[in-house]
Amino acid sequence: MEYEQGYLNDPYMMEFESIVREVVSLEGGRTGLYLESTLFYPESGGQPADRGTLNGREVVNVRESDTGVLHIVEGPFEKGERVEGRIDRQRRFDHMQQHSGQHLLSRVFLDDFGLATIGFHLGEKTCTIDLDGEEVTAEQAEKAERRANDTIFSDIPITDRTVSREEYGEMAGGDVRSRLPEDVQEVRIVEIGGIDRSTCCGTHCRSTGEIGIIKILRVDRAKGGPRVEFVCGRRAVNDYAAKHTALSSLAGLFSTDWRELGRVVGKLVDENKSQRKRLTELESELAKHSAEELSEPTGTVGDYGIVKRIFESGDASQLRETASGIRDRGEMIVLFGVQGPKPSLIFACSKEVPLDMGEILKASAQVIGARGGGGKDFAQGGGGDGGRIAEALDEAERLIGEKLA
Repeated sequence: MEYEQGYLNDPYMMEFESIVREVVSLEGGRTGLYLESTLFYPESGGQPADRGTLNGREVVNVRESDTGVLHIVEGPFEKGERVEGRIDRQRRFDHMQQHSGQHLLSRVFLDDFGLATIGFHLGEKTCTIDLDGEEVTAEQAEKAERRANDTIFSDIPITDRTVSREEYGEMAGGDVRSRLPEDVQEVRIVEIGGIDRSTCCGTHCRSTGEIGIIKILRVDRAKGGPRVEFVCGRRAVNDYAAKHTALSSLAGLFSTDWRELGRVVGKLVDENKSQRKRLTELESELAKHSAEELSEPTGTVGDYGIVKRIFESGDASQLRETASGIRDRGEMIVLFGVQGPKPSLIFACSKEVPLDMGEILKASAQVIGARGGGGKDFAQGGGGDGGRIAEALDEAERLIGEKLA
């Protein structure tokens, strides 16, 4: 049975009456309905389905099948039952804004940069188009957004019509942005007056002015090419409002206007770099002083002094510097262990000491279940049971004793 796609005749109609022509039982207590005519748009061509109600019962999804438009609803219905349908107006108009904006943006990228649209997705929060090309630069994205919005502000009419295959082939030098499949004899063309023509079965605004505004959010890579993420209309307004609120709140933390945030943050970044450089210098100086304080051997192994110390906590990078400072004094062996919060082992020896500290560390680290490694004069490991650090250091000293015996 033929059915009427009323959503294509007038996408601004949001209420209608119809008759149930077929009922399908679905899982979860839901019902599938085919109507004699419908205004509900089924998910298709990258555009999500409408939502709304039939006789006050929620329509949770709408999709196309071989026999028509299938409405998935909550609750039972009967064949022949008369229904009153109401479309979720805000959702429908939002989709019209996004889809019309996509046609316009795709045309701009094609005309200005030779980038054809090969994919479109209208999501719940943002939209994307995938382009056939290598990249979209920040400058290109800015130009495309500006040109698309200039067209929006010009309030160009958006129309649609169904044409035969022959008419399609005769159109203005074939200036249609999308192709016609071989088995299709009639096709709907959506046209932005004098700017863009595209085969499409989606719902669209009456004019570009109703799109409101287009905002490109970012450009990523997907499927080997650039993916442009954008929003139109109310979504763009909401995006601006959210970002303005965030920027104003952030500016308040610095007691400045949001327009000054770039300068303020830039100054903070420079100051942070300077402070980090100074911190590195101070840590190096501290490590040298620590090396002097901690360089007194706690014992000897063979002809070499050994400094074996356990720290309840400590900064591993600083202890590395300290161990290196002690090692560089000559004929010394350093065994440091940190109990927590991140257990670690730091072993070092002077170059003239005939040991492989990486080998020593790997063997002794097994005592606490740690992992690590290194070279002949320096090794480091971490993890495991910090409560057994002393056992690990004792094992390391035992192994060193055997090697130097």
